[in-house]
Amino acid sequence: MKSNVKVKTKEDIKKDLISKDLNELIKPLFMFVLLSVLFGYLGYRYCIDNNLDIIHGIVFGSLFPLGLALINAFNYGSFIIYTIYTVAYICLIGFVPTLIGFIILFIIIAIFIVWFIYIEKKDRTEEIYKIYYYSNNMTTPVKTKTTEEIGERYIPVIDDEPEEDIEKNIFDDEEKLECECERCFKKISLEEYELNDFMCEDCYQEVHTDKNGNFHDDEYFDV
Repeated sequence: MKSNVKVKTKEDIKKDLISKDLNELIKPLFMFVLLSVLFGYLGYRYCIDNNLDIIHGIVFGSLFPLGLALINAFNYGSFIIYTIYTVAYICLIGFVPTLIGFIILFIIIAIFIVWFIYIEKKDRTEEIYKIYYYSNNMTTPVKTKTTEEIGERYIPVIDDEPEEDIEKNIFDDEEKLECECERCFKKISLEEYELNDFMCEDCYQEVHTDKNGNFHDDEYFDV
């Protein structure tokens, strides 16, 4: 009986990893924005009712959740700690210039932007390789004639061995495998074959390096 197990590509795995990290970023960002809007509005209402500086009230009202987040991050959260923080914050905000509040808000925004860029640019080569190998339970690379058929290159192997022995068998099989570079047909290991897009390291560098000696992730770069 044929198995309909779908082979995950490296690109699919990379997208899954990025999506997971972005979800971890969105959760604290959403909570911070929600609480900042709420307390910013409370600061606005308080300043309106007491004839105080409205901008100052909105800015420092919006920053109030930052302290709550820091207390929670360092596991100091308790009713007494939160109460002390609230009282101290209310007493001190009248003495802190509005400009300082704007600077803090800018730093927070910058942190989230840097975090987002890091998620997008993070080197995931090793992580992708491990997940790719385990998720597809591969033991034998199947040769094809063209690079367009790479998606059909691997056949997942399904056996009746206990799960605890799968990892050991995978690495035993990997040591025995020998592949060919798609470009020069040199014998290479499976690890080198996977990490260098089905080529040896020399061919991979040659394909991705322009005439000026600059390396490009995409082989279809302008030379």
